[in-house]
Amino acid sequence: MEVTMMQQFGVIGLSVMGKNLALNIRNHGFSVAGFSIDKPEVDALAKYEDDKLKPTYSWEEFINSLEKPRKMLIMIRAGKPVDMTLEKLTELLEPGDIVIDGGNSNFNDTNRRFKKLEEKGIHFIGMGVSGGEEGALNGPALMPGGDKEAYDKVSPILESIAAKTEEGVPCVAYIGPEASGHYVKMVHNGMEYGIMQIICEVYDVLRTVGNCTNEQMSEFFEKWDEGQLHSYLTEITSKVLKQRDDLADGYIVDKILNVASYKGTGNWMLEDAIKLGCPITVIAEAVLARFASKATLRDGCMPEFKGKVDLNQLITKLANAYYLASAVSYAQGFQQLSMAAKEYGWNLHYPAIAQTWEAGCIIRSSMLKDIENAFNQDADLPNLFKDKYFNDIANKYTTDLEEIVKLAVEAGIPIPTLGAAYSYLKTIFNPKLPQNLLQGQRDYFGAHTYYRNDRDGVYHMEWYTEK
Repeated sequence: MEVTMMQQFGVIGLSVMGKNLALNIRNHGFSVAGFSIDKPEVDALAKYEDDKLKPTYSWEEFINSLEKPRKMLIMIRAGKPVDMTLEKLTELLEPGDIVIDGGNSNFNDTNRRFKKLEEKGIHFIGMGVSGGEEGALNGPALMPGGDKEAYDKVSPILESIAAKTEEGVPCVAYIGPEASGHYVKMVHNGMEYGIMQIICEVYDVLRTVGNCTNEQMSEFFEKWDEGQLHSYLTEITSKVLKQRDDLADGYIVDKILNVASYKGTGNWMLEDAIKLGCPITVIAEAVLARFASKATLRDGCMPEFKGKVDLNQLITKLANAYYLASAVSYAQGFQQLSMAAKEYGWNLHYPAIAQTWEAGCIIRSSMLKDIENAFNQDADLPNLFKDKYFNDIANKYTTDLEEIVKLAVEAGIPIPTLGAAYSYLKTIFNPKLPQNLLQGQRDYFGAHTYYRNDRDGVYHMEWYTEK
């Protein structure tokens, strides 16, 4: 009698990310079944079929091919498709089975799904996945949150397929309960928005103030990537800048329409930051800069710098400004994580989150090791710039950031994130902000009351009397 081999893991959704993750799991010695409602996707996976990779063509075949308790990963478009998939799965699954949503789902949706499946005894994990299609195949950064018991059962597979740090540590860690994994991925994406926009503004200053060519700028980014600015985004910026165009003379970057797209995670982070009262100014400006790129009238004057600069000094100051502004983007992201953890009752381990991002993901950089060290020294760090290393960076590089902001203004270059980073640093270290006047205005027109700086209690001034 023929014995049917059961698969250890399943993947639903076999477009590039899902297919590559399935292959990654197979390549690390685990047997995996793949399913998609799109038959050509299953056919594409079938080309790799062997004793550890099984394509399936129906829901029932997929479910019946998995060993119990079943463990599966959904890699499909966020939103209604996930709900439809979960509705179908609940008809077929049994208590104790484990479902992981690896898409970019809104954390509010994940919380709702977690509670709904929990009622049926099905374990649900919302897991952020970063690294793109290459990372999916060769090692992504993974951010799973949800049922800890369920995570422990799938962790051997997740740890095997995740990217590894230079020390060989897997870039995956249990984030926390409910939707905390998807929340952390949302914040990851928000910081990604911030750093990418910072790079764009640095590029704009280089080409306008420094009058640099694409080849020169590519060399600068390549050199920066060898030092403290080492990161995936620095590396690929160098490559993008020097890529020649296949369809016309020149460089492809000069032919790309300057309109930025977005998928929503940055918007979600900003929405929750407003709810929490978290000042993620750099990230907010980065999100709005993408909106502005779609709304610009494109009929004004080109930015022009009429002054003179020493190119070597400009490069040094830009590198320092880039580094410091990136630190602000990270700091604001971790500040939001801290505020969200208190609001939603999550116990987040910040050193593990930083370590998870040290390889495999889009925002991986050498700075993350410094962030990990900062939170290892003080797990309750209220702001990254309270750490000595980052406080020293602020003291050392703020003047250079200020000078870059001045040069950009002189040249007519919009610098929403560099300007926001400068203002943020000047705000958090400022003991004499002018919001005392603002609170006086609020009390004047709305009797909103105020606190005093010389005595306890809540006060209201009778600003005027009716005649």
